[in-house]
Amino acid sequence: MREPKQDADRETAMGMATFRSLLEQYGAAPDRWPAEWRGPAQALLASTREAHAALRQAAALDGLLDMAPRPDTGADRVARVVAGALADLPARQPVRRPPPFAQRLRRWVDTLAPVWPRTAGLAACTAAGILVGTVTPATGPAPAVTAVTATAGNDLAGALFTPSALESLFQ
Repeated sequence: MREPKQDADRETAMGMATFRSLLEQYGAAPDRWPAEWRGPAQALLASTREAHAALRQAAALDGLLDMAPRPDTGADRVARVVAGALADLPARQPVRRPPPFAQRLRRWVDTLAPVWPRTAGLAACTAAGILVGTVTPATGPAPAVTAVTATAGNDLAGALFTPSALESLFQ
C-alpha cells in the first residue's frame, strides 16, 4: 500500500490507487481499516464518486465471501495439512563441515601415537651423540692427525682418506 501524500496544509491525502489497495486488503467495512487510514479514506469518499463505486464493489465482494461456507479449521485438519506439506518436502541432507582445528590436530596426534616412543628415542640418541661429540676432547695420536690435516690443506677428501688418517681411527 502506498503511503499517503502530504498536502501543503499538512493534511493527509489519499489517492484512488491507495484506496483500492486498502479495500483489497481490509474489505469495505471502515472498522477493519487501520485507524491512521480511516480519516483520509473518509475524506476521499466524501470528495469523489469513483471512491463510492469502488466501495460498493468491495462491499458486494465482502457479501459474497460472507455467504460462502467457512472452511473446517479444526486441529485435526490443520495437523493433516501440515503433515502432508512436510511429507512433500525433500529430505534434508546433513551438511558435513570440516572439524575444528583442535579436533583435526588431536586426530593427527592420535594417528602418530604408536610412533612417538621410537621417534623420541631416536631424537634423544641423536642429541646425546651430538653432545658427546662436541664436548669430548680429542684422544689418540694427535700428531698424526695434525700432520695429515696440515699436509692436506683445504682438501677434505684427501685429509679423510689418506692412509695415515684412516689408521688413526682404528688405533
